[in-house]
Amino acid sequence: MKVYVFVEGPADKLALETLWRGWCDRLRQARHGIAVIPLGDKSRFFRKIGPHAAEKLVANQTDVVVGLPDLYPNAEYQNTEYKHDDLDELQAVQKRQVSHALREVYGIGPSDTLHLLDRFLPAALKHDLEMLLLAAKDDLRDYLCTPDQLGSWRHPVEDQNQQRPPKRIIEDLLRTKRGCRYRDTMHAPAVLRKVQDMGRLLCNEHRQLECPVFKSMLDWMAARTGVPAY
Repeated sequence: MKVYVFVEGPADKLALETLWRGWCDRLRQARHGIAVIPLGDKSRFFRKIGPHAAEKLVANQTDVVVGLPDLYPNAEYQNTEYKHDDLDELQAVQKRQVSHALREVYGIGPSDTLHLLDRFLPAALKHDLEMLLLAAKDDLRDYLCTPDQLGSWRHPVEDQNQQRPPKRIIEDLLRTKRGCRYRDTMHAPAVLRKVQDMGRLLCNEHRQLECPVFKSMLDWMAARTGVPAY
Protein backbone atom coordinates (compact mmCIF):
# COMPACT_ATOMS: atom_id res chain seq x y z
CA MET A 1 0.00 0.00 0.00
CA LYS A 2 1.13 3.52 -0.77
CA VAL A 3 0.05 6.61 1.15
CA TYR A 4 0.14 9.73 -1.03
CA VAL A 5 0.32 12.95 0.98
CA PHE A 6 -0.21 16.10 -1.07
CA VAL A 7 1.22 19.27 0.46
CA GLU A 8 1.73 22.85 -0.66
CA GLY A 9 5.46 23.27 -1.15
CA PRO A 10 8.94 21.71 -0.93
CA ALA A 11 9.49 22.77 2.69
CA ASP A 12 6.47 20.72 3.77
CA LYS A 13 7.83 17.72 1.88
CA LEU A 14 11.34 17.95 3.35
CA ALA A 15 10.10 18.53 6.89
CA LEU A 16 7.58 15.67 6.89
CA GLU A 17 9.99 13.22 5.27
CA THR A 18 12.51 14.09 7.99
CA LEU A 19 10.01 13.78 10.83
CA TRP A 20 8.61 10.50 9.47
CA ARG A 21 11.92 8.83 8.70
CA GLY A 22 11.62 6.19 11.43
CA TRP A 23 7.98 5.51 10.60
CA CYS A 24 8.84 5.17 6.91
CA ASP A 25 11.47 2.57 7.78
CA ARG A 26 8.86 0.52 9.65
CA LEU A 27 6.39 0.95 6.80
CA ARG A 28 8.92 -0.37 4.29
CA GLN A 29 9.36 -3.48 6.41
CA ALA A 30 5.59 -4.02 6.06
CA ARG A 31 5.81 -3.37 2.29
CA HIS A 32 4.07 -0.01 2.57
CA GLY A 33 5.31 3.50 1.88
CA ILE A 34 4.58 7.21 2.05
CA ALA A 35 5.08 9.61 -0.86
CA VAL A 36 4.93 13.32 0.04
CA ILE A 37 4.12 15.34 -3.07
CA PRO A 38 4.27 19.17 -3.20
CA LEU A 39 1.81 20.92 -5.52
CA GLY A 40 3.47 24.35 -5.55
CA ASP A 41 1.65 26.65 -3.14
CA LYS A 42 -1.81 26.95 -1.62
CA SER A 43 -3.53 28.24 -4.77
CA ARG A 44 -1.94 25.53 -6.91
CA PHE A 45 -2.85 22.98 -4.25
CA PHE A 46 -6.54 23.84 -4.62
CA ARG A 47 -6.36 23.65 -8.41
CA LYS A 48 -4.42 20.38 -8.49
CA ILE A 49 -5.64 18.32 -5.53
CA GLY A 50 -8.76 17.14 -7.36
CA PRO A 51 -7.18 15.51 -10.43
CA HIS A 52 -4.03 14.38 -8.58
CA ALA A 53 -5.91 12.68 -5.74
CA ALA A 54 -8.51 11.21 -8.09
CA GLU A 55 -5.76 9.71 -10.27
CA LYS A 56 -4.23 7.88 -7.30
CA LEU A 57 -7.60 6.65 -6.00
CA VAL A 58 -8.61 5.25 -9.38
CA ALA A 59 -5.22 3.74 -10.24
CA ASN A 60 -4.99 1.41 -7.25
CA GLN A 61 -7.74 -0.04 -5.07
CA THR A 62 -5.65 -0.13 -1.88
CA ASP A 63 -3.66 3.12 -1.95
CA VAL A 64 -4.85 6.01 0.20
CA VAL A 65 -4.52 9.77 -0.25
CA VAL A 66 -4.17 12.65 2.20
CA GLY A 67 -4.63 16.35 1.43
CA LEU A 68 -2.45 18.47 3.72
CA PRO A 69 -2.52 22.19 2.93
CA ASP A 70 -1.96 24.94 5.51
CA LEU A 71 -5.16 26.19 7.11
CA TYR A 72 -3.96 29.80 7.01
CA PRO A 73 -3.70 32.30 5.46
CA ASN A 74 -7.18 32.20 3.99
CA ALA A 75 -8.27 35.82 3.37
CA GLU A 76 -7.42 35.79 -0.33
CA TYR A 77 -9.86 32.92 -0.95
CA GLN A 78 -12.92 34.54 0.60
CA ASN A 79 -14.50 35.45 -2.75
CA THR A 80 -13.55 32.25 -4.56
CA GLU A 81 -14.80 28.68 -4.76
CA TYR A 82 -12.05 27.81 -2.28
CA LYS A 83 -13.45 29.95 0.54
CA HIS A 84 -12.72 28.50 3.98
CA ASP A 85 -12.87 30.05 7.42
CA ASP A 86 -12.01 26.97 9.47
CA LEU A 87 -10.81 23.39 9.28
CA ASP A 88 -14.23 21.94 8.42
CA GLU A 89 -14.61 24.26 5.43
CA LEU A 90 -11.06 23.53 4.23
CA GLN A 91 -11.78 19.81 4.38
CA ALA A 92 -15.04 20.35 2.46
CA VAL A 93 -13.21 22.28 -0.28
CA GLN A 94 -10.73 19.43 -0.77
CA LYS A 95 -13.40 16.77 -0.79
CA ARG A 96 -15.45 18.73 -3.30
CA GLN A 97 -12.46 19.10 -5.64
CA VAL A 98 -11.68 15.39 -5.54
CA SER A 99 -15.34 14.42 -6.00
CA HIS A 100 -15.60 16.69 -9.02
CA ALA A 101 -12.49 15.17 -10.61
CA LEU A 102 -13.73 11.64 -10.04
CA ARG A 103 -17.00 12.46 -11.79
CA GLU A 104 -15.80 14.75 -14.57
CA VAL A 105 -12.39 13.28 -15.41
CA TYR A 106 -13.05 9.60 -14.76
CA GLY A 107 -16.82 9.41 -15.20
CA ILE A 108 -17.31 7.79 -11.80
CA GLY A 109 -20.93 7.56 -10.64
CA PRO A 110 -22.18 8.95 -7.29
CA SER A 111 -22.12 5.70 -5.31
CA ASP A 112 -18.68 4.69 -6.58
CA THR A 113 -17.40 8.21 -5.87
CA LEU A 114 -18.44 7.87 -2.24
CA HIS A 115 -16.69 4.51 -2.07
CA LEU A 116 -13.46 5.93 -3.48
CA LEU A 117 -13.59 8.90 -1.13
CA ASP A 118 -13.34 6.49 1.80
CA ARG A 119 -9.64 6.30 0.93
CA PHE A 120 -9.18 10.09 0.87
CA LEU A 121 -8.52 12.14 4.01
CA PRO A 122 -8.82 15.92 3.64
CA ALA A 123 -6.62 17.19 6.45
CA ALA A 124 -4.55 20.32 7.15
CA LEU A 125 -1.41 21.67 8.76
CA LYS A 126 -3.11 23.81 11.39
CA HIS A 127 -1.92 26.63 11.45
CA ASP A 128 1.10 25.98 9.20
CA LEU A 129 4.15 23.70 8.96
CA GLU A 130 6.03 25.62 11.64
CA MET A 131 3.55 24.54 14.33
CA LEU A 132 5.51 21.25 14.30
CA LEU A 133 8.66 23.17 15.27
CA LEU A 134 6.85 24.80 18.20
CA ALA A 135 5.59 21.38 19.27
CA ALA A 136 9.18 20.07 19.22
CA LYS A 137 10.07 22.65 21.88
CA ASP A 138 13.05 20.86 23.45
CA ASP A 139 14.56 20.02 20.07
CA LEU A 140 13.98 23.59 18.91
CA ARG A 141 15.74 24.90 22.03
CA ASP A 142 18.65 22.58 21.34
CA TYR A 143 18.87 23.71 17.72
CA LEU A 144 18.80 27.37 18.78
CA CYS A 145 21.55 26.70 21.36
CA THR A 146 19.67 28.68 23.98
CA PRO A 147 19.07 28.00 27.69
CA ASP A 148 15.85 30.04 27.52
CA GLN A 149 12.61 28.32 28.44
CA LEU A 150 10.65 28.46 25.22
CA GLY A 151 6.89 28.08 25.04
CA SER A 152 5.39 31.56 25.34
CA TRP A 153 2.87 30.82 22.64
CA ARG A 154 -0.58 29.29 22.48
CA HIS A 155 -1.19 25.73 23.50
CA PRO A 156 -2.13 23.53 21.75
CA VAL A 157 0.36 24.89 19.23
CA GLU A 158 -2.15 24.29 16.42
CA ASP A 159 -4.27 27.10 17.89
CA GLN A 160 -2.01 30.01 16.95
CA ASN A 161 -3.82 32.90 15.27
CA GLN A 162 -3.07 34.86 12.14
CA GLN A 163 -1.68 37.80 14.12
CA ARG A 164 1.16 35.60 15.44
CA PRO A 165 1.34 32.44 13.33
CA PRO A 166 3.96 29.75 14.01
CA LYS A 167 6.09 30.82 11.07
CA ARG A 168 6.47 34.35 12.45
CA ILE A 169 7.39 32.97 15.88
CA ILE A 170 10.08 30.78 14.32
CA GLU A 171 11.37 33.69 12.22
CA ASP A 172 11.73 35.82 15.37
CA LEU A 173 13.51 33.03 17.23
CA LEU A 174 16.02 32.41 14.44
CA ARG A 175 16.74 36.12 14.19
CA THR A 176 17.19 36.73 17.93
CA LYS A 177 18.86 33.46 18.97
CA ARG A 178 20.99 32.64 15.94
CA GLY A 179 21.17 35.93 14.09
CA CYS A 180 19.93 34.53 10.79
CA ARG A 181 16.90 34.57 8.56
CA TYR A 182 14.57 31.61 8.65
CA ARG A 183 14.71 29.36 5.57
CA ASP A 184 11.93 26.81 5.75
CA THR A 185 13.58 24.26 3.46
CA MET A 186 16.73 24.28 5.60
CA HIS A 187 15.75 25.06 9.19
CA ALA A 188 12.50 23.08 9.49
CA PRO A 189 14.10 19.72 8.56
CA ALA A 190 17.13 20.55 10.73
CA VAL A 191 14.95 20.96 13.83
CA LEU A 192 12.74 17.96 13.08
CA ARG A 193 15.78 15.77 12.44
CA LYS A 194 16.43 16.02 16.18
CA VAL A 195 13.02 14.54 17.05
CA GLN A 196 13.53 10.95 18.19
CA ASP A 197 10.04 10.27 19.53
CA MET A 198 7.08 11.65 17.56
CA GLY A 199 4.85 10.93 20.55
CA ARG A 200 6.71 13.61 22.54
CA LEU A 201 6.03 16.10 19.79
CA LEU A 202 2.30 15.37 19.82
CA CYS A 203 1.91 15.60 23.60
CA ASN A 204 3.77 18.02 25.90
CA GLU A 205 5.21 17.46 29.36
CA HIS A 206 1.83 18.32 30.90
CA ARG A 207 0.20 15.52 28.88
CA GLN A 208 -1.65 18.10 26.81
CA LEU A 209 -2.15 17.33 23.13
CA GLU A 210 -0.22 19.92 21.14
CA CYS A 211 -1.19 18.74 17.65
CA PRO A 212 -4.64 17.07 17.82
CA VAL A 213 -5.43 17.59 14.13
CA PHE A 214 -2.01 16.35 13.02
CA LYS A 215 -2.32 13.38 15.40
CA SER A 216 -5.74 12.41 14.01
CA MET A 217 -4.22 12.36 10.51
CA LEU A 218 -1.35 10.14 11.68
CA ASP A 219 -3.81 7.80 13.38
CA TRP A 220 -5.89 7.55 10.19
CA MET A 221 -2.78 6.68 8.15
CA ALA A 222 -1.63 4.20 10.77
CA ALA A 223 -5.01 2.48 10.84
CA ARG A 224 -4.91 2.09 7.04
CA THR A 225 -1.38 0.70 6.95
CA GLY A 226 -1.41 -1.22 10.22
CA VAL A 227 1.89 0.44 11.22
CA PRO A 228 1.74 2.86 14.20
CA ALA A 229 3.27 6.27 13.61
CA TYR A 230 4.53 6.76 17.18
